[in-house]
Amino acid sequence: MSKNFAKRENYSFFSTFFQRFCIHFMFWPFYWLMYNLKVEGQENVPKDRSILVAANHLSLLDPPALSVTVGKTVAFMAKQELFTIPIVGKLIWWLGAFAVNREKLTPSTIKTAKIVLACKHWTMALFPQGGRRRNGKLNKVNKGFITLAKLTQTDILPAGIILKDFKIAKKPFEGNLTIKLGTPISYEKDVDEIMTEWKKQVCDLAGLIDNTAELEEEAAQELVTQ
Repeated sequence: MSKNFAKRENYSFFSTFFQRFCIHFMFWPFYWLMYNLKVEGQENVPKDRSILVAANHLSLLDPPALSVTVGKTVAFMAKQELFTIPIVGKLIWWLGAFAVNREKLTPSTIKTAKIVLACKHWTMALFPQGGRRRNGKLNKVNKGFITLAKLTQTDILPAGIILKDFKIAKKPFEGNLTIKLGTPISYEKDVDEIMTEWKKQVCDLAGLIDNTAELEEEAAQELVTQ
């Protein structure tokens, strides 16, 4: 029987130690040296409670960089296909990630999210766009992260990721990576209000264009013509 990577009973000492070791001795030196990492808004991360970090998604560099930025041990909600990749699947599992079906939230995913967000020293992060977007536009945004925030009664922290030139940095300070953390959004707000505020903050933080309304209109017109 294949393993259910959406299900984690708890976050062990090993996962906590392994991620913190990687952050302090691998991720932070790498991003600072090779990508000249800059962080803004770190004071917006709550110290006394967990929070759901929701960021735009540009590249494979994003998850470890967010772990460095937030200042807490971070459990990522990752697409379930990643866990079937040899080595990669095992590594992200050790780092505390758990799987999500991007088409719908399963009970196992929700249960694990509740476990993560109940831990004082852990928080959670995800990418509502569902995939990497490099065209400077927001594109499609899945509402699942808002549903999750309401189910777990957790506020949302918008994060904007800016990466100039997507090439792999081969020389020190050749890359240019900036992560900006916005203002927490209360889970108690209306779904549409949360979505509007998240999109506005992320677009302002990352310098993106919000074209979601345009895409929704195009999709509606296609349905009419079919």
